[in-house]
Amino acid sequence: MHNIDQKKHNNYGILYVVATPIGNINDITYRAIDVLSKVHLIATEDTRHSKKILNFYGIKTKQISYHKYNELERSKYLIDLLVKGESIAIISDAGTPSISDPGDILISAAHKKNIMVSPVPGASSVISAISSSGQASNDFKFIGFLPKKISQKINILKKNNNNNYSLIFFESPNRVLSTLEELKNIYNGDKELIIAREITKIYEDINIRSVNDWIEYYNFNENEKLKGEFVFIIPKIEVIENKIPDNEVEDFIKLLLENDISYNISVKVTCKHFNIKKNVIYKKYMNLAKK
Repeated sequence: MHNIDQKKHNNYGILYVVATPIGNINDITYRAIDVLSKVHLIATEDTRHSKKILNFYGIKTKQISYHKYNELERSKYLIDLLVKGESIAIISDAGTPSISDPGDILISAAHKKNIMVSPVPGASSVISAISSSGQASNDFKFIGFLPKKISQKINILKKNNNNNYSLIFFESPNRVLSTLEELKNIYNGDKELIIAREITKIYEDINIRSVNDWIEYYNFNENEKLKGEFVFIIPKIEVIENKIPDNEVEDFIKLLLENDISYNISVKVTCKHFNIKKNVIYKKYMNLAKK
């Protein structure tokens, strides 16, 4: 029989961070099933929810609740078990633990105790959404759920505006329309964004529309469409430098210099005005200085 703890480097147990399906119950790996079947204990976000998938795969391992309201206290208990040599798996209701779900406290505590932490990768709504959006690249930033407080939400969205990466976040159904209105104010109604809803489930929907079109779409038959889990993707701003005439940029730089604007401020202003990278502006400044 395969020993899941064959990599153990001391007498401690191993903490397995196990990904579970985000919607379709078939989206789980053989290794995840093997690990969940053989560990001493499974720490689950909701034991009632997890019992369904465990029963489906015939997994009899004992569960213990581990959620945001008890994770500090529960982590101490689980660390004691790991130190005694018992291996534990942690799972969330869907997807990967600690990605906008409980897990960080236990995992961090395990590392501090030199307890081996082993990921068992699998389903992820973040990766599924970005890979299916047509915006996949190395340049994206995931910020989890937006804050409920409107002022904090606006501050985060503004902070991540006009950046050279795609922004990804989760949103709950009851706040989708209000978030779209905020995006309309920060960007504009023509700004395109991707919304992925109910990934891998029956009513899965992944589409790109303008903010205005999304608002119209969800205002029409709101009760039918504003259900499930939502992943927002705001595409990064593509910088098309060669479409801006050199003389236009140089004239702008000259104007700033003539008004005694400092070099650092001039670079920032020019970059923002033309949406051009800093190194490109620097070269143009150097060329002007030589003339």
